[in-house]
Amino acid sequence: MDKVRVALIGAGGMANGVHYPSLATFEDVELVGLCDLVEDKLNATADRFGIEKRYTDYRKMLEETAPQAVYLLMPPHHLFDLAIHALEAKLHLFIEKPPGVTTEQTQQMALAAERAGVVAMVGFNRRYIPLLTQCRDMVTERGDMLHCVATFYKHHFAGAYYKGAIDILRCDCIHAVDTLRWMAGADLADVVGDVRYLCEETYANA
Repeated sequence: MDKVRVALIGAGGMANGVHYPSLATFEDVELVGLCDLVEDKLNATADRFGIEKRYTDYRKMLEETAPQAVYLLMPPHHLFDLAIHALEAKLHLFIEKPPGVTTEQTQQMALAAERAGVVAMVGFNRRYIPLLTQCRDMVTERGDMLHCVATFYKHHFAGAYYKGAIDILRCDCIHAVDTLRWMAGADLADVVGDVRYLCEETYANA
């Protein structure tokens, strides 16, 4: 069986808790290398998934392991340069949301993927939840969707994301925006955001 050679960048929580365990179950995927700057995390993750080749330099990894695809699981403000490098090397790419911290970054990544002729995907996984796909089909069978509302709840213990570089609207609420676009089958004309506490008490002071 021909296997897809996949290189991994990032050894954090999303990598270990969500993506790499799933990748490891596919018989047609070969994990050819792992890169992370924190060597303890790098080695622990590589040991867990049986990855022999380990790097702290992603350029060296991509050159030496010759992957066909890259999983890039980094905080949003670290994504852009690494993503562009992979795309310009004509490697298929998966990244977590949000795809960059500005519209310009996202557009440049999309253009780089188009020029390279590769598949680039952002982890907007709500589109693939069976319940949502069933709901969408039930509604669209009856006609065009005229009104959609999404409410996103996040426990405020989470605090500011990535030392304030990205806030919760971009990191998590983007799921709601993407789901609305997909449910309605239409592009956005405008986006308005509102953030507020629903309850002042927390487990810490209750």
